[in-house]
Amino acid sequence: MHSDFSKNEIFMSCEYIKSHNLFLKKGSVVNVIGKHCLCDYICSTLKSLNDTTEYGYTVYQSENADALSSTVKKQCFLYCFDARTNDTYKLTDMTKALEYASKTDGAQFIALVIIPPLSKREDVKALSEIELSKISRNTFLEKIEDALSLYKDKLNVKEIRFDNFLMEDSSDNALNFSAIVNDAVSTKCVTADSGDAFDVISAVTFSDAINAVFTVAVNGNHGNIYNCSGEALSLFEVKSFVYETLCEYGIRLNFINSENQNKKSYRVLNCGKLNSLGFTRVCDSKTAMLYALDGILPDTYDVISDKLDSIYDGKISYIREQELELLKVVDKICIENSITYFLSGGTMLGAARHKGFIPWDDDIDIAMLREDYERFKKACIEQLPQKYEYQSYTNKDGYHYFFDKITIKDTYFSTKYSDKFDMRKGIFMDIFVFDKTSDKPFFQKLHFNTLMKMRLLMNVRWINCARKDKSYMLSKLLLPILRIFSMDTYSKWYDKVLRRYEKRKTSTVLPPATDHKWRGVMPKKWFDDVTITQFENVPTYIPVGCDNYLKQWYGDDFMEMLPLCKRVGSHDFYRLDIGNEINSVDESDVKHYNYKGELL
Repeated sequence: MHSDFSKNEIFMSCEYIKSHNLFLKKGSVVNVIGKHCLCDYICSTLKSLNDTTEYGYTVYQSENADALSSTVKKQCFLYCFDARTNDTYKLTDMTKALEYASKTDGAQFIALVIIPPLSKREDVKALSEIELSKISRNTFLEKIEDALSLYKDKLNVKEIRFDNFLMEDSSDNALNFSAIVNDAVSTKCVTADSGDAFDVISAVTFSDAINAVFTVAVNGNHGNIYNCSGEALSLFEVKSFVYETLCEYGIRLNFINSENQNKKSYRVLNCGKLNSLGFTRVCDSKTAMLYALDGILPDTYDVISDKLDSIYDGKISYIREQELELLKVVDKICIENSITYFLSGGTMLGAARHKGFIPWDDDIDIAMLREDYERFKKACIEQLPQKYEYQSYTNKDGYHYFFDKITIKDTYFSTKYSDKFDMRKGIFMDIFVFDKTSDKPFFQKLHFNTLMKMRLLMNVRWINCARKDKSYMLSKLLLPILRIFSMDTYSKWYDKVLRRYEKRKTSTVLPPATDHKWRGVMPKKWFDDVTITQFENVPTYIPVGCDNYLKQWYGDDFMEMLPLCKRVGSHDFYRLDIGNEINSVDESDVKHYNYKGELL
């Protein structure tokens, strides 16, 4: 199992726990007992929460009750019991843990029970908690639950049942996804039987299992049992997904038409009771299987990048080619005019980590200090080839972003946000400016906060309607007043405040004018000089303080790849049209289109 997959499951769980406020009490001691890999995931999640929150959990992991820590208040016991084997020793061990927990003030005990494979049923599509208990009479599962019920009056006892784990390679796993994928890779074939369409199974991801544990720990009721599983899928749906995703790697489909079965059978848990506590899955079944695929497949397969290509309708290579050509044009203008520029933001990170584009990024950002920017803007207006257009609020053509762009004319690229505005929208390069600010922390904060408040007001005025968040009423009241002045006027005022310290002798600059949260000011000396670097096939520049900048902007671990769930296109594109760039054409034969209406 690839470490990227494990990190992604833990990351998604941590984000879920934070967004749903599913924190255990501060200072809780959590004992995680058991041998199943779910225990490792829970412990890793708790440790990650310790690193990113102030809750300060103490985590003990052990294989049996004999290794439990000393009695401490506010303890939580998570006992993982694999009931697929009739292990009477494990039952005795769980009873020891229950007895230990019952002597601990304020403790809760949650049994995480992996149930034996469900029998196929044609009459009931999904079994609820009581239904499963009824049909489990005189089984080992009943013995486990009888042992738990003996302690319901002594401590806070709960149970979570899991049926199948999506990423558990086990013969006891009714949906052995790993076996399906590994077989496809080794035989270069996915074998599917028509009967697979009639076999419906549910399986849970590790991230959802972890989230269920925290949901029940915080919101669950004493003495209750909760089912946890994933979306119900037929074996045919699963195999079809594997084939559909891997067919470009030479994997073929071997379909066997069998008439042995003509009615669907179900091996599924109903999770309605868990859902009533506010539990939701972190991603849909196809996305979960895609992450699982990436965790199983050899490095020669890159299904995550394949998904990214599909986000842009297969046009991302065209977009990048045009942006690299634009970078060469900008570099030429800067050299001819002795202007210092450097890569910025994700482009600088891409140069440092990938020697080019971040695999899921689609644009190029450059930046300059104010004095270079003013000369660059003037040079671009005079020297940019006809193919490009320099965009700034000073053009007075409806453009009011807080940074400039160079846009390729015969293209159209917009997000849901940008498509609202009447301005040129094409494949672009962003131009950012590092402006001076005060060297004194109080005035730095005042400068930044003033700019941010102006930005909020300007965004309301530019969109020209009330916001749809908690600021709805305030923005609705302010909008009639804001309409007194034009956006051009607001942009001038903003520019004036931004350049407040331009002519003062300070050694500090603000981060570029983007929508990112405050990351702190930076020493100007980081950007006073540049060093040459390679970005894809283009020689370009990064500032001498590149490492310092990247650490402050992205954290000390900036060289590490983002979790899989964060490897998505940097722009949620709404409309994409690359026009003449989709084919190589003679420049003299180019027909220019009006992207407001192609026949006009």
